[in-house]
Amino acid sequence: MTISGEVLRNVRALAAKQDWVVTTAQLRATGAERRDVRRMLRAGQWVPLTRGSYWLGRDARGPSLRARVRGLLLTCGSQAMAAGPTAARLLGIQGLPPDDGTLHLATPHDTIRSRQGVHVHRTLVPDHAHTTLRGIPLTTPARTCADLLLQLQRAEAVSMLDSALHQGVLTATDHLTLPTHLSGRPGARRARAWVPLADARAESPLETRIRLICLDGGLPPPVLQWRIPDPAQNRTYRIDLGWPAHLVGIEADGKDPHSTPQALYQDRFRQNRLAALVPGLTLLRFTWADTYRPDNILVPLRQALQRP
Repeated sequence: MTISGEVLRNVRALAAKQDWVVTTAQLRATGAERRDVRRMLRAGQWVPLTRGSYWLGRDARGPSLRARVRGLLLTCGSQAMAAGPTAARLLGIQGLPPDDGTLHLATPHDTIRSRQGVHVHRTLVPDHAHTTLRGIPLTTPARTCADLLLQLQRAEAVSMLDSALHQGVLTATDHLTLPTHLSGRPGARRARAWVPLADARAESPLETRIRLICLDGGLPPPVLQWRIPDPAQNRTYRIDLGWPAHLVGIEADGKDPHSTPQALYQDRFRQNRLAALVPGLTLLRFTWADTYRPDNILVPLRQALQRP
């Protein structure tokens, strides 16, 4: 005997409102029986998420982050919300450490405990510091960034702030409130010193890493996104980091935007145009590998700037 058509329609109608996620309790309320659930799981049509929740979607890539978070929160009761790296990823913030799949949750309740794949941050988040994103409760961008400033190392923390500011997730006003969110918390003194380093003009975590290396090496770039107009092509080029007075620029070559044959052709065309537009320009290009050896960046930069 298979699950009835009416029950299945009711289940899918409910799941469609919840990122294609339902809980065991909700399945019972729609009339689905335990054997129905087992049958759908064996058939691969439903996928177990966290304890007591299932994904009914049909995306070949599997459940999204939103679906996984939804499944967790639906089984955790009120006052639970996505927090830390999970909230940041839901908000679209980049520059974070690689995702190990762990979901981060904030709740004041001691009935919910950390387990494999779930990290519970036992805290009561004030009303002004949480919000919802398309139905999912999570910490506000400002609270999320403040939490991560306390958890990340400097380069990751500044990359995260740059991304949040660049995308408009964190407003300039929010940025000014970060010291308040940090006040009185362990690690606040260290984290507070990183807040002024953030710059909304940075367009990638790699740009941020290179900028910090230049700053630490005593060669801070005076210009980010150095604009070079090209009237003949009716366009404007931008160089990631610039020292216009010295005719020196740095380009951050991330893997994805520069790895295709078409991208390589466009990069060469662009570099030739820049050489024609700015005679004497020295354009240095660096990759992620260079950030692990700062001298790979600082030595040629000093030579180009003719600095000791």
